[in-house]
Amino acid sequence: MRGGGLLALLCVCGTLARAEGPLPSASGEPGSVLEPLPILSADAPLLPADAPLLPADAPVRTTNYLVPAIEATAVNLGLFSFHNLISREPFALISWQTVLSHLDGTDGWTFDVDNFVTNQFAHPYHGSFTFAGARSSGVPFWQAGLYTFFSSLAWEYFAENEPPSINDQITTTLGGVFLGEVLHRTYRVLTEPRAGKVSTVRRLAGVLVSPASSLNDWIFGGEMNPGDIDSSPPLYGELAPGVSLMTRFVDRTGAERHPLLTQGPQVSLSGELTYGAPGDPQWRYRHPFSYFDASAGVTFPGVLMANLYIRGLVAGAQYGGEESSTRGLWGVFGLYDYGANNIVRVSSVGVGFGTTLQTRLGSRSLLQGTAILGGLGFAAAGNLGLDPEIPRDYHIGPGVQAILEAKLVRRGLGMLRVRAKNWWVTGAYTEPREGFESITYITWDGRVRVAPGLAVGLEIPMALRAYDFGPTQHQVIGGGGMRLTLSYMSDDVFGMSGP
Repeated sequence: MRGGGLLALLCVCGTLARAEGPLPSASGEPGSVLEPLPILSADAPLLPADAPLLPADAPVRTTNYLVPAIEATAVNLGLFSFHNLISREPFALISWQTVLSHLDGTDGWTFDVDNFVTNQFAHPYHGSFTFAGARSSGVPFWQAGLYTFFSSLAWEYFAENEPPSINDQITTTLGGVFLGEVLHRTYRVLTEPRAGKVSTVRRLAGVLVSPASSLNDWIFGGEMNPGDIDSSPPLYGELAPGVSLMTRFVDRTGAERHPLLTQGPQVSLSGELTYGAPGDPQWRYRHPFSYFDASAGVTFPGVLMANLYIRGLVAGAQYGGEESSTRGLWGVFGLYDYGANNIVRVSSVGVGFGTTLQTRLGSRSLLQGTAILGGLGFAAAGNLGLDPEIPRDYHIGPGVQAILEAKLVRRGLGMLRVRAKNWWVTGAYTEPREGFESITYITWDGRVRVAPGLAVGLEIPMALRAYDFGPTQHQVIGGGGMRLTLSYMSDDVFGMSGP
């Protein structure tokens, strides 16, 4: 039920519910709780002249807890049936004895080092489907996380003959929650009505981004809303196809450097989405992931390189008012990273404390920065597996992560940016345990605006891997590349907001 029908119902009931977006009140302050309205007679006007209005597309806030549980079970059964009946994967050949061994502790919980892509991306994506299914059924953020947790738990106990995996439970749950919320909110942006309708192209894009959200929108007619996703968020989106001119990695362990990889020209494709611009004084950051930043990229053919980085504000506050030259956010961020870049790869899930801010340097220049220090409950780092004889060649354990970013924008001209990420990962969860991996990614990025919504740029990505697991397992690997990009942008100020 939408628009006028919902508004009439609320008026008859005598209470006007607070909408998710900032609403004007009688006092003129956005977001304040509104006073009950009197019950209207049949011949009375629908609303007093000074009554605040709900957005025309405000959905009914209702929740269905059963449908996402059914969907999570169906997804698990579907995947298990495929692996058991069609692909005949060894892990899916279960019996009552294997299930009982999981339940009675004979095959207790452990850590596994299965294929890197499976553990670090496929499991979180599996969890994201369950989480998005709950969110699109009207389940609030924290409650939706329980669906992901128990769905993963059921898989570990009943769908594999291997011992339940602690790291799979962690990555499927936390990675699934963070990735699932990003995909669901992105779906909501794509399918938000414009001029009263949603185009076929945007509807299809929404299906690709979050199939579970699209399915439940169809089932419930778009009337499910947990009440914690604001409408019309400030956004910056970018799609940047380009050409990777070269990629080169060398062994820097000894006095002499030895080339490890040299890759010629490749096609590259990357994208970014900033949801809830940190410099916007009007946006309200009151729910998890009211602000998030997500970026992804892939380079092919030849040696495939791919990455996905997500950070979202889970709990925090905003600082700096509308007239302030500096404003931003601080608090606890949810972190999910997946970087498979040749012989230097890393993936992690965790939480961090930090800030992201924007400051005005002049009438046309703005500086945006981010600093986050995070703790990682689980991380994996190591070689990409260029040697087909060694499919499991990375270390897993807890660790820490640091993020530093700075972006300088000159309105109407261009942008300069540097992004640096470092992961320090111990080998505590598997042998050898005494040691660490330290992986650093740095990207230098410059772009020049050439037309409305269009910019050309040059990127210089760099990576360094240093690991030490004993006298025979010590190495330092470094390298980088160069890319030319053509950026299609949603605005001409590179994601900055405000005057």
